[in-house]
Amino acid sequence: MTNTSVPQPDKEPYHPPTRQDYQDLIEHHYLIRAFTFFPLIIVAVSMYMDADYGPLHFLTGVAMNVGVLATCLTVPLAIPVMIRDAREARERGVDKAIPRRRLWKVAGRVAISLAFGASSIAYLTPLVRDASDGSRNVTVTSCTNTVAQRQQRTGSRGRTRVINYEVYEITMQLADGSTRVQDMRLHPRDNETASSQAVYDVLYEACVTNPGTTGMTLEIMPHSWTILTARLD
Repeated sequence: MTNTSVPQPDKEPYHPPTRQDYQDLIEHHYLIRAFTFFPLIIVAVSMYMDADYGPLHFLTGVAMNVGVLATCLTVPLAIPVMIRDAREARERGVDKAIPRRRLWKVAGRVAISLAFGASSIAYLTPLVRDASDGSRNVTVTSCTNTVAQRQQRTGSRGRTRVINYEVYEITMQLADGSTRVQDMRLHPRDNETASSQAVYDVLYEACVTNPGTTGMTLEIMPHSWTILTARLD
């Protein structure tokens, strides 16, 4: 009786991942991260330079939201590269968990980019309309204030800390019969710009020092209600 065996196809030799395999994926990952988060530098600079009032407040508001929106738009551009890296990692045998982790990162980044992108568009829309329409003057016939409590949450992932602070809630009666309510700091910031400090001083004089009896003329951006300049009447 003849013993016959079916010939088996030759297996491709297994080559364990090399140091270069790891290095290529790591460097590629850093390039994607730099490409995705580079616009956030604009956000950080804008937050550092921000002012409460004046033209700088308007400009930094535009820059911050453009930076966030640009970051959100770069995330979809990085998705094909991340998926390709996941496929290469599986083929090279660098790490079997890498493809799964990369796909979860893709899903997470898409969700985050959609949320932050929608928020930045909502904030950016009135600023863009203001840039198109320009500023206008409004007359405030009287202004009053109350001290209000506010809360700010900081931190993330179980390390959230709640900061309680007080502000002036000022109520401005406009000449057209409408009312404008907004918050004002109890004290100006130490690094406030000259133009922002000038607006704060006028608001403080009309709303806090002489409430209900002093009028003002404000130059504002009408859609975002950014106060550019202010003077007592």
